[in-house]
Amino acid sequence: MSFEQQLDRAHQVLTEKGFLPSSANPLIYRVVRKLGLKVPPPQFCSFSINTLLGTLWFGSLWGLIMWFMQWESLGVSLSYAFNASMVTGLFFGVMMSAWYKLSAKRKQLPSWGEI
Repeated sequence: MSFEQQLDRAHQVLTEKGFLPSSANPLIYRVVRKLGLKVPPPQFCSFSINTLLGTLWFGSLWGLIMWFMQWESLGVSLSYAFNASMVTGLFFGVMMSAWYKLSAKRKQLPSWGEI
């Protein structure tokens, strides 16, 4: 089975189990797939992949917003801004990874290999 067929089947399983389309196929996962990486839906991803993606997108977005809304005018250093953004992103990434694993377990989803 090709990755695209497996991905379609995974989305079908998620829909059948009651997941919303936005939860089954978040924007960051669609973007990563457009870049050519074969990443399954977050409910089927490993904890580390979910953490990495959550950290990168949330930390970057939050850091940019904080920079332009507050940090630049306060004279915050770039190294502090980067570190604060990545720590905040890491916290978000771990929390979302835990949520995805918990929801997959609660709804008794099969593993990615079983799709």
